[in-house]
Amino acid sequence: MYAPRIVTGLAALILAIGAAFAVDGDDGFSPEVFTVERKIRPGPNLFVLDQGWSGASQLNVLDGINLDRKGNMSMGLNAQFVLSADQKTAYTVSIYSRRISYGPVEAVLQVFDVETLTPAKEIILLDKTAQVASIKNHLALSADEKFAYVQNATPATSITVVDLEKGELTAEIPTPGCWGLYPSARERKISVLCGDGSMASYAIDDSGQPGAVARSEKIFDADTSPLFVHAERAGDDWLFSSFFGELFRISDADAAPRLVDRFSYTAGIKGKWTPGGFALMAYNPANDLLYITMHPNGRDGSHKDGAKEIWALSLGKKTVISRSKARHIVSIAVTPGKNPVLYGLNDEDSSVTRFTSNAKSGFALKAAGKAEELGSFVVLAATGE
Repeated sequence: MYAPRIVTGLAALILAIGAAFAVDGDDGFSPEVFTVERKIRPGPNLFVLDQGWSGASQLNVLDGINLDRKGNMSMGLNAQFVLSADQKTAYTVSIYSRRISYGPVEAVLQVFDVETLTPAKEIILLDKTAQVASIKNHLALSADEKFAYVQNATPATSITVVDLEKGELTAEIPTPGCWGLYPSARERKISVLCGDGSMASYAIDDSGQPGAVARSEKIFDADTSPLFVHAERAGDDWLFSSFFGELFRISDADAAPRLVDRFSYTAGIKGKWTPGGFALMAYNPANDLLYITMHPNGRDGSHKDGAKEIWALSLGKKTVISRSKARHIVSIAVTPGKNPVLYGLNDEDSSVTRFTSNAKSGFALKAAGKAEELGSFVVLAATGE
């Protein structure tokens, strides 16, 4: 039999190699020692969600300047996420499915410490939690960050109110015919967008219980001017875009929401340009500037198409001041300062591109870096600056 001789010979060779490397200093070899960083590197962060539909989701943390990977946080299926105002805490909602495609599920709100990328707390939610594509208005925090609001769908719609300090569910608010979560900038109040063209608001008391609903007058027509669920906060107002290029500015400063302004930003521009994507707008407060992802030859059903251009809209002038070429970008996020940096996600190749801008060019965008292979369904980003 030759096999024992071969095994014996290999074992002797391995031992000889090991002995040779064990001799310290003979050939200058120094074995590498692996360590784990306790904290991510300091500096601005970019958070990119890879939403898993057939496995775990992950929230990638990139360097906001050079797009190097700092690390990630893992959670369940169909994740949503939102950041605290100080960017130090990430809140995620996801589903843990016992049999993946059917059977019982467990919905969990997880609280992560961003600096260490570790889970700090988890709260079990209702199994009614919506399992949908990630949009920033599916999970929200109250202005004081005492409560979280979670979108539910069975398909009947409702909101779960979560006391984050106590780790308890305090209420389920039925919201028939309404969708999306739009928290007040100053109060414990949550508003929703309704299919009849109105918005409804619910004040939340200290114990996490809702007051009576306060409903607006009709603001939009779902047949002729449907609104995207995604919206951007601008002071006391929410900015919504219609599928066909109208901007709706809605205030929630009073008990009931009210329309403040409405205008077309595509009027007079040839090519049937319309907005599209998942997180299709990003607001820069320092310049009162709104970026919007746009594609030509818009039609009924193209509202999720990736961008061919990204437009910069001056809200003060109510006009487009620059148009920048883009490639299939479906989600954008922008920094708040005087010289905006915009990040655009391409869901075809799971990449993110960093763009710089300045006032002299009308805040036109210039590519300044790219990160690739970020996951299978990269749909949402948030800046940590």
